Amino acid sequence: SLLGSSSPKMLRAAWTVARDGWLEFEAAANVTLDVPLTAGAKMLHDFRPGWTTERPISSNPPSWFVSPRRSFAEGVCWITFFVTMTLFLAYKGPGLRPLDLPRSGPRRVTFVDRLIGYSLIVSIVVVFWYKIVTKTMVYMLQPCHIVTMMLIYVCFCTDRRRASIVYAFFVHMNVGTLLALGFPDTSDYWRRNILPEFTIFNFFFLHYMLLIVPLWYEYQGTLHFRKGPYALFVGWMSLVFLHWVVLFPASIVFERNLNYMLSPPKGPLLLLGGRWFKTMQCLVTFPMLIIPGIIFPILIFFLKAIITSLSGVASTLRAPGGASSKAASRRPREEP
Repeated sequence: SLLGSSSPKMLRAAWTVARDGWLEFEAAANVTLDVPLTAGAKMLHDFRPGWTTERPISSNPPSWFVSPRRSFAEGVCWITFFVTMTLFLAYKGPGLRPLDLPRSGPRRVTFVDRLIGYSLIVSIVVVFWYKIVTKTMVYMLQPCHIVTMMLIYVCFCTDRRRASIVYAFFVHMNVGTLLALGFPDTSDYWRRNILPEFTIFNFFFLHYMLLIVPLWYEYQGTLHFRKGPYALFVGWMSLVFLHWVVLFPASIVFERNLNYMLSPPKGPLLLLGGRWFKTMQCLVTFPMLIIPGIIFPILIFFLKAIITSLSGVASTLRAPGGASSKAASRRPREEP
């Protein structure tokens, strides 16, 4: 009881120390790097001078909710880090070897693979049509659309190594599906009023497919890669690389809040992260990858074990010499 009552106080104290330390670091960095930060902030502000500094009510309009100075500092730090780490892993580090991928060889594309693939193609074509009609083609860079294209490739790929490589990246980059289904943002469909019921149905259909199909492939066990910390790290690198190196600059150039890289939606990201929400999003994404990268495969493993056991018991009971037959043979015969 003493430990329970003191735990919240210890957490608050730790948070206060961490927050104060970060504020001191930020203040020191602002003084030390004042010249480059000021120049970068001016460059961004002059490029988009008309943006408001308030968080917009809708998620779509761009804004300097995060100031040009802070946006420049975060962008330079994270882009430099991810580009450097990517080059290191590719040319000096282990690359993809720790994933223990299968060798190249033929992979049989089944009827179910084709059915899933064509269903995803129809859904992504609907999304493509909607983006053309609304003149928002840049939103095809959203992670959910990119992972959809990856999954379509996996469905039709006839080489088991290439399919496994793309599938390994897909599993970890697909974590946004959980957020999209947990906190669905369909306001744009209602606001534009272009067949809203149909487009919202397609939104949920596509995201539920992105959730269910990898579970199906995991159950089938036909796409192999070694799960674990390294796979999580590579997946995290790929996902956050996409956000900072592609989506963040594209958001500024095309004046669109791509995957909330300019301002956050209402919810935990805004409440906990505030104007540091992008950095917090970066850090929180890694432990979230444990869900699709480790927890889901473990659940599928136990599900397969349960189904296999039940199938074995059922087969034993149905067999001619099974338990039910033996029990019947042990019953005493009635005297005439």
